[in-house]
Amino acid sequence: MKRLLIKIIGVLILIGFLVYLFYAPRLEFDVLENPNKKAEHQYEKAKQPTQSNVSENPKLEKGLGLLIGKPMSDVTKKYGQADRVYHYLNGYRTYVFKRDHAYMLITIKDNAVKSAYMTGAKTESQSGPIKIGDNATNLYNAYSLTTEPQFDFNNRHYHFELSDIDVKTQALIQFDQVFAQVFIDQQSNKIMGVRYLDKEALVDINPYSHNESDEGSSSLQEMPAKRSPDQNANQLLTLYEVTNEMRALHQRDALEVNTTLENVATVNLFQSVDDSSAEFTENNLISLINETPITYQSISQNVGYNFNDVPTLVNSWMNSDTHRSRLLSGKYDEMGGKIDDNYFLLIFLERGDDQNDV
Repeated sequence: MKRLLIKIIGVLILIGFLVYLFYAPRLEFDVLENPNKKAEHQYEKAKQPTQSNVSENPKLEKGLGLLIGKPMSDVTKKYGQADRVYHYLNGYRTYVFKRDHAYMLITIKDNAVKSAYMTGAKTESQSGPIKIGDNATNLYNAYSLTTEPQFDFNNRHYHFELSDIDVKTQALIQFDQVFAQVFIDQQSNKIMGVRYLDKEALVDINPYSHNESDEGSSSLQEMPAKRSPDQNANQLLTLYEVTNEMRALHQRDALEVNTTLENVATVNLFQSVDDSSAEFTENNLISLINETPITYQSISQNVGYNFNDVPTLVNSWMNSDTHRSRLLSGKYDEMGGKIDDNYFLLIFLERGDDQNDV
């Protein structure tokens, strides 16, 4: 009787363990979807007064924004040859400049500068009137923000709407015919970067929600469903570089790129996404890492979806507590990622004690 009771208890424990394994909650990594691109999204409209089409701010007189509309020869004359060049949107090319204390992305179309992004410490003499590292309160006090830009371009009417979150994290300022998208770290209230754009670039990069209810308006250009391998590879390098620029601005060491993590990210993205859903779990990531020679103490990842450009993506991560904590964590040493099907995946790894170069 005693043996039978022990067997029954043993069977019940086994059943309970199997049930736990089947129903136990799995830790999932939050996918940060672009809030301005969701099919159905509701947001709190900016509390700033609607601005007219005529800018209330003075024309730019110095800095990066003066390059808008200029030929590429003016850029190379000022900054030299680019470190890297790659195709971006249809007809656009992005030139990457890595200089001491300054990181720039210059976007060209038809040999004219359409947008210019800058981040990095000690860029006061180059970024123009908007100073990187400055308190955002000074920005709000000095300039009139554009919360509902409207304009006609190529015989079409465009109407954007900034949410209250946009104003606090990626404010828009109009200087005559040039716009400035100001990237703000809401937690520290510091300016982390600035991008100057003309109207065409604002339409095509499309970082804000747009209102298509106006008669005569048309759908804005969307990123192609499949980016070219060249574009994905270069966007991934840009993701690494902007990530390390954000870490530098917060006094964190740069992360090294681990090619094995890139392979893990590729498989992880393939396994986590299907035609109808996406699910990125810690169990799957750990399982994939354990199949490699990498030794590690901890690992995590950030996932973004449906962003048209890297600066807006990274700025959104910086303004999401969970994603920010991973991106800026001092415990991580390496990173590796993958970009495909409008997903941006970046893995962070803390080396093990006996970690060799893998």
